[in-house]
Order: sequence, then structure tokens, then C-alpha cells
Amino acid sequence: MTTGLAAGCHAASAPGPVVTTVAATGALQAGVTLPGTPQPHLLVVVTDVSVAPGPLLADLGRHVQALTAGADDRLLGLPTGDLTVTIGVGPRLVRESDPKLPGATDLAPSSHEAIAPEARGGDLLLQLCASDPLVPPVAAAALLARPGVRERWRQSGSRGPHVPVTGELSAPRNLLGFVDGIVGPRTDADRQRDLWLAGPAPVAGGTIAVVRRMELDLTRFAGLPVAAQEGVFGRRRDTGVPLSGGVIADGPELGAKTPDGRYLVPADAHIRRAHANVVGVGSMLRRSYSMDSPAPGLVFVSFQNDLRTFTATLAHMEGGDALLPFTTTTASGTFLILPGFDEGRPLGSTVFSS
Repeated sequence: MTTGLAAGCHAASAPGPVVTTVAATGALQAGVTLPGTPQPHLLVVVTDVSVAPGPLLADLGRHVQALTAGADDRLLGLPTGDLTVTIGVGPRLVRESDPKLPGATDLAPSSHEAIAPEARGGDLLLQLCASDPLVPPVAAAALLARPGVRERWRQSGSRGPHVPVTGELSAPRNLLGFVDGIVGPRTDADRQRDLWLAGPAPVAGGTIAVVRRMELDLTRFAGLPVAAQEGVFGRRRDTGVPLSGGVIADGPELGAKTPDGRYLVPADAHIRRAHANVVGVGSMLRRSYSMDSPAPGLVFVSFQNDLRTFTATLAHMEGGDALLPFTTTTASGTFLILPGFDEGRPLGSTVFSS
């Protein structure tokens, strides 16, 4: 009976969807803007490093090329699919190279945090994304199997079906039921202004990442009436449209008021408190993923070419963002995402001596 059932299940299985391989090499690292629609599964791993970073990074780059090309036996027979591996280095290593480089500044503690010492900071970031949830942890094991690298913390996450925003742009819902990641630098001009580092030369083509693991108080948020939930975000829960009206891709009209003088987008709404124009900074590109363990929450990953984009936004949120009381950050760090690499320019070679 067992054999027959197993055989029947095997016969009924169908091949999964065909995914396109994402090249690891180029002027920019994959996993930031490529692919355009992020893969549904994420693993971030943060480690300490006790060896010279130059040779380590060059070796990691070679292995990333082999893994993403499906040419590494340590994938254990899994198809590489659309695996991307994005590598960044923490402030300590950047300062050792040149304290004047972008990425040399640590993130300061903030409110709504409960972070153990081993979950703050770190020397090396591996961000692995793929359509197959088995691929990131297997690829990470292959990359981490080397002396001088000690894991601090890791977190996996996933993204649900995407909601169309505009053109080819789409965004997933988060665990609170709202469309997440609508706003960000989308055009090449936006990305040159707000995302990619233009200089100094060693970091050109890189960016600054902020990675945070945030637990969410789903029970308390779910107990709010829908109108109150929408007031927290400043958007309609079902459509993602700003409370000031329009379509999902529209920015909020922050000055719009009701006939009795109340702001349509509340003064403490997340969409207002985190608005780039209100804060006075550039926009950040977010690749956020939902998580269920160790608690329901969000793996927040943002990319920007100035750490102040994140720190000033968070400071403004701490002044009265209605979303923050539903969050507790349990891990956090910032990393210089290194410029792209290829056969002639090993990963990290513009910043660290090999």
C-alpha cells in the first residue's frame, strides 16, 4: 500500500516553472535590482571574519560564480535556477581599509529594539535569493565552509504573490496584510541619484544595505478595525491606494484634508512619517520578506547610497510613526555591498588588497 501511494504521488508530480538564470558577474552585483521582480525566497547570513578580507572575498566571488552557474557539486544536485548571492562587508572591515569610505559607519541603537549582542553588526553579509526554497541554505553552506568565517545570525523569509503597481512593477503583501515596497527608486535616473554609489572609485557600483529582523505584534494589529489599520499605514488595505486617493502607484497628497479639516493621511501614518520628501532624504530600495520563525515578522533589507537615508527616516519615524509600536527589531546591521565583479576584477578587489 505504501509503495503504491508513493508511486502514485510521484506519477502525479509536475515539473516546476522554468526560471531564468541570473548572471553573477557584471558592473553591479545581482540581488539588488536584478532580477527585477525579487525571487520568493530569501536567506540572509551575517558572520564575523578573522582572516584577511581580500583573499576571502575573491574566493567567495569565484564560488558564487560556480554556484549560480550550477557548476558546484556542493549544490547536491539541485538546479541552480535563479539563485543570486549578494555580498557586503560590515563597517569594521571598511574602516580597516579606509575609514573615509561609505559603509564605515555603524548603525546606532534605536527605539523598539531587543537585540542580543551577537545579532548586532557583523563583518560579512550573504544575501541569497531563489525561487526554490532549498537552494539558499544549501548554497550558503557551501560558501560558509571555510576557515576564518564564524556565523553570527541568519534569517530566512518568503514573499507572497505580487500585486501589480504600475507597468512591470509589482509588490507583495506583508504579514499585516498591506502591499509592501511600493515606493522606491525605479528609473535609471532615480537609481543613479539614490541607490548606487558613484564614488570614490573603489566603491563605485556598490550600495549601502541595512538589514533588520523585525518581529510584528500580529495579534494586536489584527484586533484593530480595518479603518484603524489603514490609518497606521496611510493606505487602503485591499488596494494599496493612498488614503488621499488616486491609484496604488500614486504618492500620497499629504496636504489633502476632509471637509472638517482632518488630514486624509493621518499625521502619524507610516506613509507620511517615512516619506522621503518629508524627511528630506533620497528614497531607498527595499527587498523585504515575511518570516514566521522565530516569530511572525519581517526581514527588512533596504539599499541606498547614503546611510543617512535610512537613519534620518528611522529617526523621523521614532518621532511618531503609528507602525513602530507594532514592531520589535531583534537583529540589525549595515553593510557596504561591494561593486560587481568578473574574471578580471575579483570580488572586493577595488576595496581590499588580495
